[in-house]
Amino acid sequence: MYKLKIFILYLYLLIFGQLSASHIIGGDIYYNYLGNNQYRFFITLYRDCASTGAQFDDPLYLSIFTQGNVHYQTVQVPFPGSVILPINFNNPCATQPTGICVERAIYQVVLTLPPIPGGYLVSYQRCCRGPNITNLQFPDDTGLTIVATIPGSNTNATNNSSPRFTNYPPVLLCNNDQLVFDHSATDPDGDQLVYSLVTPNAGANSGNPQPLQMPPPPYFPVTWQNNFNAAVPLGPGSSTMIHPNTGMLTVSPNLIGLFVVGVRVQEYRNGQLIGETVRDFLFRVFDCNIQLAAILPQQPQLPNFNGYCDGLTVQFDNQSYGGTTYLWDFGVPGTTADSSPLFEPTYTYPSSGTYTAQLIVNPGQNCTDTAYIEIIINEELSVSWSTIDSLCLSSNSHDFIAQVSDPSATLSWNFPPTASTLQASGNIVSGVSFNSAGFHLVTIDANTTYCQQSYTDSVFVFGEAIAAIVVPPQVECLGYTIPFGNNSQNAISYAWDFGNGLTSAATTPTITFPGPGVYPVTLIAGSSTICLDTTQVNVTILEPIVLSTIHSDSLCIDDFFSFDAQVSGPIGTNYFWDFGANATPMTSNQLTGNNVLFNQSGTQQIMLIGQNPLCADTLLETVRVFGHPSINFMFLNALQCAPSQAQFVNLSQSEVPTIYIWDLGDGTQVQANSVTHTYFNPGNYTVTLTLIEQFGCLDTLFMAQQDLVTVHPSPQAGFSISPDKVDVCQNEAVFTDQSIDAVTYQYFVEDRTIQYTSANFVHAYGRGGTDYPMQVVSNAFGCTDTAYASIEVEPFSIYAPNTFIPDANGRNEIFKLVTDFGVTDWSLEVFNRWGERVFVSQNPEEGWDGTFNGIPCQDGLYNYVLKFRPCHEPYIRRQREGMVNLLR
Repeated sequence: MYKLKIFILYLYLLIFGQLSASHIIGGDIYYNYLGNNQYRFFITLYRDCASTGAQFDDPLYLSIFTQGNVHYQTVQVPFPGSVILPINFNNPCATQPTGICVERAIYQVVLTLPPIPGGYLVSYQRCCRGPNITNLQFPDDTGLTIVATIPGSNTNATNNSSPRFTNYPPVLLCNNDQLVFDHSATDPDGDQLVYSLVTPNAGANSGNPQPLQMPPPPYFPVTWQNNFNAAVPLGPGSSTMIHPNTGMLTVSPNLIGLFVVGVRVQEYRNGQLIGETVRDFLFRVFDCNIQLAAILPQQPQLPNFNGYCDGLTVQFDNQSYGGTTYLWDFGVPGTTADSSPLFEPTYTYPSSGTYTAQLIVNPGQNCTDTAYIEIIINEELSVSWSTIDSLCLSSNSHDFIAQVSDPSATLSWNFPPTASTLQASGNIVSGVSFNSAGFHLVTIDANTTYCQQSYTDSVFVFGEAIAAIVVPPQVECLGYTIPFGNNSQNAISYAWDFGNGLTSAATTPTITFPGPGVYPVTLIAGSSTICLDTTQVNVTILEPIVLSTIHSDSLCIDDFFSFDAQVSGPIGTNYFWDFGANATPMTSNQLTGNNVLFNQSGTQQIMLIGQNPLCADTLLETVRVFGHPSINFMFLNALQCAPSQAQFVNLSQSEVPTIYIWDLGDGTQVQANSVTHTYFNPGNYTVTLTLIEQFGCLDTLFMAQQDLVTVHPSPQAGFSISPDKVDVCQNEAVFTDQSIDAVTYQYFVEDRTIQYTSANFVHAYGRGGTDYPMQVVSNAFGCTDTAYASIEVEPFSIYAPNTFIPDANGRNEIFKLVTDFGVTDWSLEVFNRWGERVFVSQNPEEGWDGTFNGIPCQDGLYNYVLKFRPCHEPYIRRQREGMVNLLR
């Protein structure tokens, strides 16, 4: 597909099967101000000269409306003649379609329009467009309306000439090709122009294709087909964009057909919109069936694009296909060194600006293509500010100075509500103060045509420090070492001077003064090194009251205590003792107190008090008074059978560490608090306890309990079993007592489930296994002993082989079930795999030889069923089933 660089043609698609009135391609209106309230209007219309539709209007009816859409006048403009526009399709890689004809007529008329509020609106309508337009609904009944506006007297822009488009789009576009077209306009007054895509206006209809007077505005837009709109006039998958500042139009079609497109240029003067011009035109997109295309994205679609202010280096993206060689011209004026043959080069521009880069695919060959990309680049915009920081709240005043990389940038400042200035502009903002302490955020915004940057930082204002010394209450009574408090506000540093050469930087210092006196204490508190506050207090220091004692301690309750006071303090200080309510005497005003007796044991609190008219101090001491001990013990009585364990519990009481010595009556002595002892021999035993205190009252006490413990003799268990091995059929065992001094007996047999109380007995076992009988005997005193034995009981069993081999070799020829126990009511049956019985016998000594009716049976598994009554359970007929393997 071939992309044209410069187009002077306006597009129209030749519609197949047209109606007789279908002829309109598009048009626009612009005007020049001539002076003396006169305006020359240019009405440019395009028609399909290959159709059978209507000719250009002769005359053309042009209507003028004032504010409020009031009809002002309608004028007739004579037909000026027309020209057939050439179709310049010079793509050597594609064949131009036939039947394309575009005819243009430019009507002119001069109108006198005095300035009025709201200005004028000039409009023209004509129908119809044609039935084969792809992106409109009901195109053969849809016309167009083109409009021009003259600013009102309220805008101060009545002497205005409207913008007009410079070039015309191409007639034809190759599908999947890219068009980059300069669709910019010029303005005789130099007003700012802004471009955009719009929906064109409809107008008139097939019933009234040529209104003699235009209806008043507003005018209805054309109705798009589904998936089409002003921003996507060529349909889904396509791309249509126009740069708002340059008017560069980039089109990448993706569908074949005929498409209506609207382009608007708006006119601004001093930031106010004063008018606009809309061009209504068509693109015909066809399948060029070519294998080469130069395709460049717009700058915002470049892979590394982050904005127009990323610096001067651009990495280009080549979306072309079908090419083998490439030639880039990066659009720098005055040089030929700005070129590259690479597929996707990277280029650094010499300075900020707007450049048009060109890519030629297969340069110098017959089939070549060219694409353009507009590049807008600027150095990265940086901005910051500086000011003097960390001032005091009472005197803060700041001059903010901007640092910006582009001197042409517009600067705007935003200050917080705490500032004296909220908004400002320019490079320097002076005399800004803040009404509160702390951090205050200040933002500066820098803006150029394409770039913007913002910078926010904070300025800190120190609050006013307020120094406040806290002197502890009754400081005169604290002695020479004083802890000072600090209630300063907004302070981070402190400087103390205590009037005696002592200083401190601590927040709450503790100071030891050299002696009594009045000291001036000064505190300087600062919220910074320059924001300071000073306060001073006079502190009176007196000699402290110092109390200590020497006294006896840890005596018995009937011993006398002595106390000696060691004191110092200011003149006029009195001292006295308080020994408590349990003491005799209870108080004393002498520094030495003797012969103090306490009537209660335990810890006793005493107080030594020093007191003068300003201060008092109390020293608390304790002494320990011990009471006399008591002795007692008890025996946890129970039946005592030799060997017997006896437990003795000590009930004695003593307030000091004490030694306890036990004599247990059998020659055993133990030193312990409580005792557990084993008596091995029967008899009566006298137990004694001796208590010895190690300090305190130092008492020794003795206690004896006569014949406290009685130990009885124990019997000796023993028995025999005969025989010591039986089976379930010959199952009787004789139990014979062999105990000594026993009067009662208990036997437990068969896993302790059966009990006997006779000394001798016979037991018949009913189940096999090893049993462990137990004998428990007791004597006349209730003492017991236990003995154990064991007996083997052989269980009932029948042996059944799992395989036999009746091969006449004399070994393992017969399948026979064998038992050593007596059985009755015997029945053995053998069945083959189909359940057919092949053997039966009621004789335990008879077995199966592997035949049936005299014929050898096949190898394999056979089921057997055995029924019998065992000797130990003759009243129950048992059944046993299994399988046997016959092999030959």
